[in-house]
Amino acid sequence: MTLENSTSPPGRSAEWAAALAQAFGEVLGRPPAEHGDADARYGAYYGGNFLDEAELDHDPVWVGRAALAGEETVEPGHLLLTPPGDTAETELVFDASRSLFWVDPRELPDTLAAFGADLAAAVAESESGQWRGALLGADLGRIAGHHGVDLASADLPRELWTLWQGRIASGDTLLDALCAATGLTTATSPELVPAGLGDSADEVEEEAHELVAGVADPALRDYLAAFCDEESHDLALVRFAPADDEDDQDDEGDQDDEGDEGDDDFDDADFDHDDDYDDYDESQGGTVVVRWDGAVDQYEVTVRRVIA
Repeated sequence: MTLENSTSPPGRSAEWAAALAQAFGEVLGRPPAEHGDADARYGAYYGGNFLDEAELDHDPVWVGRAALAGEETVEPGHLLLTPPGDTAETELVFDASRSLFWVDPRELPDTLAAFGADLAAAVAESESGQWRGALLGADLGRIAGHHGVDLASADLPRELWTLWQGRIASGDTLLDALCAATGLTTATSPELVPAGLGDSADEVEEEAHELVAGVADPALRDYLAAFCDEESHDLALVRFAPADDEDDQDDEGDQDDEGDEGDDDFDDADFDHDDDYDDYDESQGGTVVVRWDGAVDQYEVTVRRVIA
């Protein structure tokens, strides 16, 4: 499912890409092109309490061999951009190979000691990287395949793996990630923009409509308004102050020498403090661009700049 960073999805014309970029620039408060250099990579991730409460974080669908190898997508059918019952138009499709898993091999039987040792080594290596101990699905699948272990087996300890952040399937550009996070991946023209977000669309505050008033395309403007309500109990927008590239994480994802995680990681000259942004935050790995909190903090959809 991974697309080259410079390649638009099939069917997305240059004109439509420009319209999307202009629209998301209104949502973010700055054009997407101003977030990092041209080679930067981004992803949209779904996480939060709902995964645990619905036991979706242990659904075997995430750890099938083909899914972890990136050969097929994962479509749980229960993960939406709005609360269940609002609409069926925004069901999410995931890339398990680039999703993130917590791994605990301590309860493995002695017969799988070598498998457990390799998992533990991979976790230890990840501790100093971008995801701070979480494993990419591709790495989890590679290790399991090497040892001939079926991760979906009911004989394995339940806590051996837990989905932490599901990577919504998309290409690597910021525009790709923003489209994935807002259910617009398959909207390759104005005519294919969903009509709305069900019941929640009727509760969007006027301020949210004002935030996207500058969006040129009317269908896109109406649709994205539901993603711009900062007070919504269904889908609340959380914007982050932009990171200063010079103070950002290095290519290995390490923090600075002081271990500082936040307040000085953006350039004041490029940031309007009158706007309602949260402080820049990289506490969960990656440079956070924007986040939506769903169903009163039960789930989050987060767009991050990523290394892998």
